[in-house]
This record gives sequence, structure tokens and C-alpha cells, in this order.
Amino acid sequence: MLQPVRGYNIANKADNHTIDKRTGEYKDPLMNWPLRGAAFSNEAGEALRPLIGGFANLTWIPALMYIGADVYDKYKNNQTEYSPDSRRFLKQAIFQGLASICLPVVAVKIGQNAFSQFGKFSEDKISLNAKEHISKTAEQFIANGKMRAFDGKDSECRQEFLSQVYDSLDFNDKKHSFKNKFKVFRLDNKEQVGNYALKTIDDLIQMRKDLLNPSAEVKAGKWYSKYIKYLKLGQTENVAVKSVLIDLQKSKLLKGNFIKTIGGFIALGLAIKPIDHFVENVLIGKYVGPTIDNLNIKKK
Repeated sequence: MLQPVRGYNIANKADNHTIDKRTGEYKDPLMNWPLRGAAFSNEAGEALRPLIGGFANLTWIPALMYIGADVYDKYKNNQTEYSPDSRRFLKQAIFQGLASICLPVVAVKIGQNAFSQFGKFSEDKISLNAKEHISKTAEQFIANGKMRAFDGKDSECRQEFLSQVYDSLDFNDKKHSFKNKFKVFRLDNKEQVGNYALKTIDDLIQMRKDLLNPSAEVKAGKWYSKYIKYLKLGQTENVAVKSVLIDLQKSKLLKGNFIKTIGGFIALGLAIKPIDHFVENVLIGKYVGPTIDNLNIKKK
């Protein structure tokens, strides 16, 4: 963003690492790799979110620390000279907000959603996002005690779950949440989504029956072992069943989440440099920068 400074006598500078020995131009250490990569720790976390869940929030810490340091540095220093300027601060804050936070996160989400469509090559023929949403709906259905409430009423249980899935995915255009629009559920076929939802609830109904009235084969399986483990930890029979059913849903998401994570990283890798160039040279260079330069802001 700052214009290169030519003609430095490198030998007389204490911070020689900021001057390109070949061209004699200023080389901002905060805006060059690998240090520049610290700004994208949060995007790496967002790409990994399908696998690591809430732990992705921790990856925002190094990114925000880097961005804060860079914005303050641009405010305080005019390249190698100490010269506080609020205009530089404002430009860099906008640059970092767009180039290091907003646009890369959008790129990651686009990559995840694009790779989500690989789910349609499976037998179920629906996106990974739709499968994830159905599993999350199932987890909530279980946590709310619906499985126990519909005990012995399999048909009613199936219908209630299917209704919740359809309502949350909103195929009827009655309401539109930004989150659901961003995940492009509309690209999925309603009938195929319904079939997967019914398969999901049927598996849960059968698993619950198996845990409460286990056969010898069920007792030899890993899910019954998990059930016994939860009982030994002090959970009641009903809570232990809930825990196992939720674990079953989470296990179904692992492969799909891994595929979406790959998509997020690929999109991020392809987008970083174009985003930097676009924000610095087009948005800031041609539009935002000249406007800020004309503001009546005094140098400190």
C-alpha cells in the first residue's frame, strides 16, 4: 500500500532487513511472507471448523494480534521513519479488515460449499451440507427428548422429524435465514433430502431399541460398549442412550467434514494473493485511499 522508497544507503540503516538489497526499495516485514501468513490463522481455523468445531475460535487470536500490530505500525511509522498519521492507520485498518478477515473467510466458505456438492456422488445424492444439517437437526431432536417422547410411536416420530428437517431447510420459501442461504441448500432435491432424513431417523429408532433391548450381536458392538461406558460414568439409562445416539450422528459427519475442510483450504490458497492485490491496488488504491487522503485529518 505504501510507495517504495528508493535511494537508501543500506549500510547506514539499522533495520537493513526492511530494504531489498537488490532494488533498494522498502520491504515491509509485516506484509511479506512468512509473517504475513499470521493474518490467515483464523481462515485456517475456519477451514478446519468442520473437523475441530469451536476450537476454530482460538485461531482468531494470532490473526487479530498480527492485524493489531500491523495497523499500529502503519499508524506510527512511514516506512522507516517515525511519523504518526491517522490516514495511514485508517487505510491499513480497512485493508486488513477486507484482505485478512472478510474476503478470505468468504473464500473459505465458498470452497467448503463447492466441495459439499461432492456428496451428491454418493448413494444418497445430496450435498454434504444437507447431510450435516440433517445430522445437526437429529442431534437437537435427540437432546430435546423427542426419541423418548415418541417411544413406541415410530410413524409419528418419523413424521415429526421429517417436518423439522423440512422446516429448517425451508424448501417452501416461507423464511430465509442467511446461514441457510449461504449453504445453498436449494441445490438439493427435496425428495432426496427427505429420504436421507427418514433413513437417519429410522437408524436412530432402531439403535435406541437395540440399546434398551440388546441382542447378543448388539452387545458385542461398539455402540453398546459406549452405552455401558456412559452408564458407568453415572449417566441414567435415558441420558446414556441420548449420548450414544448423538455420538452416532457425529460419526457420520467425519468423512464429509474432511472433504469440506480440503475445499476450504484450496479456496483459501487460491484466493489469498488475488484478494491482497484487489484490496490494495483497486479498492484502497483507486477508491478508498484517495477519499481518505482528502479527509481533514491532521498528522499527530
